[in-house]
Amino acid sequence: MDQSFDQLVTETLAKRLSETELRCAQLEALYTLTAKELQETNEVLAYDSALKELFEEVKEQKAGN
Repeated sequence: MDQSFDQLVTETLAKRLSETELRCAQLEALYTLTAKELQETNEVLAYDSALKELFEEVKEQKAGN
């Protein structure tokens, strides 16, 4: 094996690693934002019992379809 082969292998591995890490970071960011939105929604529903009752009613209707 020569140096150019080793260099190509190293570059390919580095590219794959960077692409994988980028995708992991994107998924982590998406998860974080989604969890925050869910927490905010739950806080609103906990604050307003009438809204929570309406939410539960609509959820049951949707499940029936």
